[in-house]
Amino acid sequence: MGRPEDPRLLDVIEDQNRYAKAFVPSGGRLSGDGSSVYSLVPGAARRMFKDAPDAKLVFMLEAPVQRAMTAHAYNLTLDVETEPHFEKALLLESERKEQGGSPFLQYARGSRYREIIEPVDDLFGRDNVLILIAEEAERAPHAAVAQLCAFLGIRPDAGSLPSLPRRRQSVVAEMLARVRSRRRQPEICAQFRSEMQSEVHWVEQRVGSALDAWMFKDQE
Repeated sequence: MGRPEDPRLLDVIEDQNRYAKAFVPSGGRLSGDGSSVYSLVPGAARRMFKDAPDAKLVFMLEAPVQRAMTAHAYNLTLDVETEPHFEKALLLESERKEQGGSPFLQYARGSRYREIIEPVDDLFGRDNVLILIAEEAERAPHAAVAQLCAFLGIRPDAGSLPSLPRRRQSVVAEMLARVRSRRRQPEICAQFRSEMQSEVHWVEQRVGSALDAWMFKDQE
């Protein structure tokens, strides 16, 4: 079962000294790293804690079923995913992991937020781990930025947030990929939704607020 190489992994820096140069302090600015792949690689949190135990971590989460389906649709646009049916791709996940496939093909694991975040909470402490809800941040971006700045201990920029329009071609391609990925086998989708409900409830308890929008999205 051949698969094209994931272009998102081509620029990964494996040399620790080279990677550390990106975090050399520049004036009074903070430095950080943003990547969704860390959550998909087993042991990454423990390695981060070993090198930067005082780090603060931020997770931006969206409805788990929607996140998995969006990831599958996006992988189709990159030609990294060879299985156009979302449910069949779910069934291939364990096999692909054993074969060393791209971690971005781990759709179910990427939505198991408790499995991802609890070890980080234990290592860094909850006070150093912020969870932002994507739908809430999209609805009220300034409030999300203010929350992030308070967490990091920095003053928010008084200016407006930048807005970068997406290229129409990429939007259309993603929409078409979503359509292809929604050719469902209802019994498998129902099982996946059921599994993801526990993730929704865990995040609700973790952030201390109801996530009604997630429950609605999971019924799409």
